[in-house]
Amino acid sequence: MKTQQSYLNNSYIKEMGATVLAIKPEGQNRYRLLLDSTVFYPMGGGQPTDQGKLTHENWTGDVYQVMIKDGEVWHYANETVIPEVNWLVRGAINWERRYQNMRRHSAGHLVDFALYQLGYSPKLLMPFKGDHGKKPFIMYRGTTDEDIKQKLEDKTNELVGRSLKFTTEFQPFEKLQQEAIYLQPGLPNNKPLRTLRLETVGAVADGGTQVGSTKEVGEVKITAIEKKEGNTVIYYQIG
Repeated sequence: MKTQQSYLNNSYIKEMGATVLAIKPEGQNRYRLLLDSTVFYPMGGGQPTDQGKLTHENWTGDVYQVMIKDGEVWHYANETVIPEVNWLVRGAINWERRYQNMRRHSAGHLVDFALYQLGYSPKLLMPFKGDHGKKPFIMYRGTTDEDIKQKLEDKTNELVGRSLKFTTEFQPFEKLQQEAIYLQPGLPNNKPLRTLRLETVGAVADGGTQVGSTKEVGEVKITAIEKKEGNTVIYYQIG
């Protein structure tokens, strides 16, 4: 990958400078730009894309989505003037949007860590899919006949109230495998993987942006728990 992804090391960086490496048309007044570095999070892992602006002298491109395509991070922008390769641009994300997405994403992990502490995950309920957008949920393989909605909400908000730290680091697959409470299937084992840790609780593999502490997530509401074809779907919201 040609783009240095700054958001993987610090989710709170809001602006950056970068060089345009490539440009491809995407329709009338729409282009996608490949940059040598970025703070824009590309849509993936259940987390929505960042949005914001790229600027160069008198040129401003409105970035409406960022996606990984053909192994590269592409910034999709609207502008009547065609940008050029080798331009030095400034980038700034829509921080309000990003921060809400960070809080929702971290809230999903808190729900998962709470399930782990309650003894349901990963043996009884194994996480395999999630969405942390406007209608966030986590889907688990497996079901339980027990009504866990209230005690899951209580345990999640207990973690919020303890103001525990979220931290991340890259480490070899073997070390992550020893530490993680579970590993998603299909993770590459030939390169360092990003580890998300919750203080005193545990660790998982994760590639998204996260808040620095559980306190920043705020109150979490478990809105519904549904069983679908042998799976359990937990819906949640943040206050």
